[in-house]
Amino acid sequence: MSKKHAIQTKLKGYVVMTQSGPDGLGFGTYTRTHPAYLKARIEAQQSPAAVVVVNVKRARHIAREYHGWDLPSEDELCHQAMEGDA
Repeated sequence: MSKKHAIQTKLKGYVVMTQSGPDGLGFGTYTRTHPAYLKARIEAQQSPAAVVVVNVKRARHIAREYHGWDLPSEDELCHQAMEGDA
């Protein structure tokens, strides 16, 4: 992935999370403060896949714990933000 997704760089906000099959996990649109907007968008699309809006912290947990994704720790992200790298 050339551009990093919000779950790799953010600690707060909401993302669209999709699952297709036992191993297929994807993350879509990110918003810092408007989860209702994301929910309305996924309801309008009527996607057949399992689609939910979750907070970034939960999305990071699911990706790491259940799918083995290697994501920076919350401490690393805080440190990057303090140094202006995020």
